[in-house]
Amino acid sequence: MNKDSVISDFVPGLIAGTINAIVCIVSAMALAALIFTGPLAEYLSQGIGILLVGTVIFAVLSALTATYPLIFSAPQDIPIAILALMAATVAAGMGGEMTGEQLYRFIFVAIGLTSILVGLFFYILGRFKLGKLVRYIPFPVVGGFLAGTGWLIVKFSFAMMTDLDLSLANMVILFEKNIFNQWFPGFVFAVVLLLATRRFSHYLLTPGILFGSIALFYMVMFSRGFSYTALEANGHLLGPFPDGGLFPGMPFEYVSRFRWDLFIVHLPAIGTMMILNAVAVLFNYSGLELIVKEDFDLDKELRLTGYNNMVAGLAGTPAGYITLSETSMSYNLGARSRLPSIVVAVFCTVTLIFGAKVLSIFPKVILGGLLLNLGLEFLMEWLYDTRKRLQKTDYTVIALILIVIGSIGFLEGIVLGLLMSIMLFVINYSKVEVIKYQLTGKTFSSNVERSSHLKQILDDHGDEIYILPLQGFIFFGTSNRLLQQVQMRLEDSDLGPLHYLVFDFRHVTGLDSSAINSFNKLQIMAENSRFRVLLCGLQAEMESQLKIEGLISNDNTIIQVFVDLDHGLEWCEEQIILTVLPDAGDVARTDKGDSFKEKFPQIAEYFDTRKIPAGTAIINQGENPGGITFIESGQITVELKTNTGKKIRLKTLGPGTVVGEVSLYLGTKASASVLANTECKVFFLARENFERMNLEAPEKAAELHSYIVKLLSDRLAGSNATIQALMR
Repeated sequence: MNKDSVISDFVPGLIAGTINAIVCIVSAMALAALIFTGPLAEYLSQGIGILLVGTVIFAVLSALTATYPLIFSAPQDIPIAILALMAATVAAGMGGEMTGEQLYRFIFVAIGLTSILVGLFFYILGRFKLGKLVRYIPFPVVGGFLAGTGWLIVKFSFAMMTDLDLSLANMVILFEKNIFNQWFPGFVFAVVLLLATRRFSHYLLTPGILFGSIALFYMVMFSRGFSYTALEANGHLLGPFPDGGLFPGMPFEYVSRFRWDLFIVHLPAIGTMMILNAVAVLFNYSGLELIVKEDFDLDKELRLTGYNNMVAGLAGTPAGYITLSETSMSYNLGARSRLPSIVVAVFCTVTLIFGAKVLSIFPKVILGGLLLNLGLEFLMEWLYDTRKRLQKTDYTVIALILIVIGSIGFLEGIVLGLLMSIMLFVINYSKVEVIKYQLTGKTFSSNVERSSHLKQILDDHGDEIYILPLQGFIFFGTSNRLLQQVQMRLEDSDLGPLHYLVFDFRHVTGLDSSAINSFNKLQIMAENSRFRVLLCGLQAEMESQLKIEGLISNDNTIIQVFVDLDHGLEWCEEQIILTVLPDAGDVARTDKGDSFKEKFPQIAEYFDTRKIPAGTAIINQGENPGGITFIESGQITVELKTNTGKKIRLKTLGPGTVVGEVSLYLGTKASASVLANTECKVFFLARENFERMNLEAPEKAAELHSYIVKLLSDRLAGSNATIQALMR
């Protein structure tokens, strides 16, 4: 690695780590103040120490275990808010029963236990591979979450610079001269940094603007007569920070007298906090994926976060996970190594031991400007950059989530976004055609190959079979279209009466209650119009739903169930043949004109007559058939065995059909097996007899060749008709 490369990695990492360390120290003070208030106020310095210990632990573990170098974890506000509620509730409920020190000891241990429980919860989620659930969160919701995160960072930056909340109620106050002077320089710094980084790209750009702005701040303030002491007293610098070390010790000595009864009462709130933490973790990783343009193994990240929280819990520190703002700030500053986490750990350790006085040199307005710049980056990317890339509905979802997060709350904004995305999904998905194709018995048949006479019968009556292959999830938005389509078929006088309605469920993922109700209506329609309904390829769960509703039963003759479309169509075809030929007995019988002896009496001497017992393999897949087999009577099945061992029926053949002809003409091995379903009488033309016939009786052999060509052409014509029907 060359010198410039080392500098380009080191300098941004050092700056990012320093800024993140300052943010973490300030955040530790602010978050500790949420818990250690009221009776716990005298223990605020210990509370800050607890937060800093947690920051050190998470920073070190981030540097050691993070799957992406820049991932930085720290104690978070969601668990601290629940812990603050617990502390306030216990303090109010116990009254004079607990001293301030007893309450501090209880909260110290409770913080650690909560982190351990959160860690176990994260680990379980990752262990059972539930992290992928976030992949189902719609993109606009993630975009709205990031835009909302940007707005919250903007609000936090104004609060840091002015000690005022950025709200409509404070708008007038924010423009008062004294307050305006506190935030406007930071706003200018943030905008200049935003425009510069969007226009130029260099690892020294942000550090140069940062240190130049700090120098400019002191030059302006000193020129106006402010001393360093005056700047600190007037709140222009960070602080004031507590004097001395802040290390709080370990919570183990307080466990023996821990009030488990008080902790158990708050388990429901802790459980809610766990779920919110999990959602926040997954959202943060999902947001980081979009920022760094890399995919993460969310299950692995959950497990790592779980381990980290259990370690932090042993030290009595609050639960934590990836911080999107600090991680993305490091990325935006140009850092690409684990150095920022190491720098944070060093700064926070020094602060724990010696106090935080040294940080007071950093101007509050510059730190606020850095945070404001980060918030503006989020808002620019998700409100401005995406407006031309997304559909209006998706962009509206992002904007509404941002508005709700800004005006009501973070969780409410996410819930609204999910509800809107679900609603849009239902509307859009209902436009997807649930009927994949519309076929009839003329354009699509079973894999049972029949004699030319039976084929003609089925072709004449093919419109009596109406085939509807279905797809997707059938729900209230699509199920009614099935009824409408069937009604249109019944009203189509050009096609004649409908006798068999066949549904193929092979590509259907599920049914809801509205779809079940539609099939109830369909059964009534079938009874009134006298047609049968065939349900083919049902999954076990769907079949169970229909059985519970009573649509599938042994007594129901209207609705029939078949394992797949092929067997369902075979049943329909046999019903048609039996209706046309009521005295046929065996629908697979041959006519005199279909007998090979009758067709080719002049070459009968070249054929061997064989009787094949039922269940016998006539041809084995992968072997040489040795010749052509002509089926005189009985029934056979062509079966393909896949690499997984599954057997698929390709064709069921009756009298008047031929197998083995392709292998004979091409000189290849059999691509499928041929099995005798019943006892069969066949004529076998061996390869040597075939070659002898071509030499001795070429005119007679030409007739056989013509017959084979016609047979293959008929099969090809049938396939073409099916393909044309599928392409409509």
